[in-house]
Amino acid sequence: MKWFMRKFLWMGILAIFLQACAPSTVIMKMTHQQAIDAMTQDASIVLVDVRTPQEYASGYVEGAINIPLDTIEDNFENIIASKDTRLFIICRSGNRSAEAAQILKKLGYTNITDIGGVINWPQPLVQP
Repeated sequence: MKWFMRKFLWMGILAIFLQACAPSTVIMKMTHQQAIDAMTQDASIVLVDVRTPQEYASGYVEGAINIPLDTIEDNFENIIASKDTRLFIICRSGNRSAEAAQILKKLGYTNITDIGGVINWPQPLVQP
């Protein structure tokens, strides 16, 4: 019985160690002002607008690229190959950006920040 308990204890310790060492992707949340400040300081951030092309054409955050939510699984890796790219995800209200962040996490991207929706963006949107 002691042997079994000792083995069980070591298996538990090993499981905890492996979980602690495993890479994890945490989807960060950020306010619009925090996002603006971060993008001002770090030009390598890629701002991805996951709205439809029609919504994007009605006005978008300066510097955002449009990759609609319904194309992310098929196209994102062709557009942004590096899984470590710092990504800020935005949509109209925050629902699709959260969904897109989860998809990107499943695709293996490791630096994802959901910044919500453009409806409350504090700066004027680019009008094409």
